[in-house]
Amino acid sequence: MSQQVEVVPGRNCDGCTMCCKLLSVAELDKPPVSWCTLCDVKVGCNAYAGRPTECRDFYCGYLLDPTLDERWKPSHCKLVVTREEQLGETLIHNDPARPDAWRREPFHSQILAWAGAAVAQGRKVIIWQGDAKIAVLPEAQTA
Repeated sequence: MSQQVEVVPGRNCDGCTMCCKLLSVAELDKPPVSWCTLCDVKVGCNAYAGRPTECRDFYCGYLLDPTLDERWKPSHCKLVVTREEQLGETLIHNDPARPDAWRREPFHSQILAWAGAAVAQGRKVIIWQGDAKIAVLPEAQTA
């Protein structure tokens, strides 16, 4: 059974299908960084009513976090933010077609801030860019 999730009022997936490209879907044997065969790019899932449970239960950070403004909509920024609470990780899936997306502002500053908070709590911030896994460390503090 799917859990009840509160999406930030006024936010939706309309016009965004980045998760359909960047994330894997075990139920469909879909690897990451490849378009899902059920996806109509920039429109949505062609099998929405019968989509896999993984897809049904997925909500990106943009939909759930009110501190992330419109610039963080994945179709705009080419980043899909997720949180793996059990692992203590914030994951940012970066579209390899835009490899510098996570290094652009305002994203880079926010990601570094997350990294600083994460390290202090024994957590991690990780960028997934294709097969590359990049651990983000906070910028060094100068005395």
